[in-house]
Amino acid sequence: MIKTLGSSTAALVCVLTLASCASGDSEGKAANLCGIASSEEEALVREILVTEGYETKAYKSTSVLVDKMKAAVQQMRPGKDSYFNTACRYEMDDQQHRGYAIFSFGWSPRASSEVPASHNGASYELNGAGGVASAGQSTLLVQCDLPGELGGQSRNVRLSADAMFFRPDGPVVDQAAKDRRMTLTYLMARRVTDALGCENKPLAAPPVVKPLPTP
Repeated sequence: MIKTLGSSTAALVCVLTLASCASGDSEGKAANLCGIASSEEEALVREILVTEGYETKAYKSTSVLVDKMKAAVQQMRPGKDSYFNTACRYEMDDQQHRGYAIFSFGWSPRASSEVPASHNGASYELNGAGGVASAGQSTLLVQCDLPGELGGQSRNVRLSADAMFFRPDGPVVDQAAKDRRMTLTYLMARRVTDALGCENKPLAAPPVVKPLPTP
């Protein structure tokens, strides 16, 4: 488990404005999937958990996650989600208040709507990906065209990035908080699409986070 301290002023500016910031070194992020020091992702984790110090746990190496993701898409049953792989956990560095953010990745069948349904959250369309964020979780569905022999199968499904958030003093449910969760989910999903080598580069553009109008 890696303990991370300090903050990145440049990254914090990106978070506070929810502006479009450069994606940075994609290869470096793909090689160290959960390492977020001095990045947009780090500033978002700090703000979401309301903490200066946090611990990082990587459940799988990047190469292991990629292998499991490729195996998962091959083992999907019609109309069913694949199994999900827990990848990264960020936890408050406070023994009394163990808030956390956990990110898992899998595959979902193509649906009639590109945006996940939500009863109590905010829905998003981000550069062609569909997302939803609520008080304690967020999901992003994105088309990832895998290279090689898995290309055909991957075009019939969407990569699903799922995040769970917990704060011991209760969730923050205002719109800005949901936007931060959706932004962080997008950025973590981009690390996975980079690692998988998605040929369509679905999340190459910076996230422009704006909730869709409520039906």
